[in-house]
Amino acid sequence: MTVPEESTATQPDAQGTRVEDVRRIGFIGLGTMGRPMAGQILAAGYELTVYDVAPTAVADLRDAGARAAASPREVAAASDVVICMLTHPDVVREVLLGADGVAHGVRPGAIVIDMSTSGPDVVRECAEALADRGARVIDAPVGKGPWAAEKGDLTILAGGEADVIGRAEAVLRCVGSEIHHCGPLGSGQVIKLANNLVSCANIAILAEAYALTRRAGADTDVLVKVMSHTSADSWQLRNTLIAKVLKGDLSPMFKLGLATKDMRLLEDLAGRLSAPFGCGRSALDWYERAEEKGMTDQDWGAVILVDEPNWQA
Repeated sequence: MTVPEESTATQPDAQGTRVEDVRRIGFIGLGTMGRPMAGQILAAGYELTVYDVAPTAVADLRDAGARAAASPREVAAASDVVICMLTHPDVVREVLLGADGVAHGVRPGAIVIDMSTSGPDVVRECAEALADRGARVIDAPVGKGPWAAEKGDLTILAGGEADVIGRAEAVLRCVGSEIHHCGPLGSGQVIKLANNLVSCANIAILAEAYALTRRAGADTDVLVKVMSHTSADSWQLRNTLIAKVLKGDLSPMFKLGLATKDMRLLEDLAGRLSAPFGCGRSALDWYERAEEKGMTDQDWGAVILVDEPNWQA
């Protein structure tokens, strides 16, 4: 189900809070995606409190009018809605439930939104703990990249109760042009990971095709040209291989290490569900080989260079 443009969330929820009462937003995690997302929320006129382990990440937003907090607990105490955009499920757990985490400052009736790609398990675990504090949780990982975050044009994949998503919708629309309700809590994470399975595997199969062609002594430039005009065409071909890797640009649009993390989350999820993961396992092998070559902080397109004999980090 896609959340309609016209929000029906102005009705009171079970705790009597209306969506127009949601004015104080907390944002934790100001990296490549989090910083522009938080900037969009601040520009929309919300009172914004931010936290990041790197003080330099906070500086621009503080100068623009956001309040800098000293801990996730302090962010939660100041906020009606707390958004997390973090790098790993272990970090999400620590930020939400740790000794100085959100759980120790969150206000009854507040909404906590995990917009990280962290898998369904950690958000469900944290939701159970935060419910004891009177807070409600949704997961809302995002599609697209930093270029879309800068424009508020992300695709948001929300999981959780419809009334909670409705209460948060106005804030989410500051950062996303599409909001999809994917199902119960954790479903946004599942859809995001499934989407990333296709994206990551697409790069891996490009790497395999490129390596095969090069080793056979055929012209890799012709391969790229042919693929771009046949059914082998793809977003990754055009925007990762052609627009970045072949131009020598490995600056991270999406870090290879994060893609590897997502693939490992997928492997774990597929294993627990007894779901097929043969293609995914083969793709993950390319990413793990790339990490072994020191490509972790490069763009995920660096996978295409794993088979290049003279490549150096």
